Amino acid sequence: MELQDIERELAGADKMAAMAKYDETLVALQGRAKEALRIGLPSEEFSKVQALDEVVTVARKLLRLQVRD
Repeated sequence: MELQDIERELAGADKMAAMAKYDETLVALQGRAKEALRIGLPSEEFSKVQALDEVVTVARKLLRLQVRD
């Protein structure tokens, strides 16, 4: 799936359902990242996973901005 396809979904009539679907995926990813951070990782992996966690937070915010009226 390409970004343009996602943007079309988020602009369509079912944009709230599309947002919920993508947000659910991001929440699951963030949950796995937070669990990995909680149990501990080697320092080189820790910084990557911590950055991923921050990126997912930003992605979730952008997702919500996309569907605002």
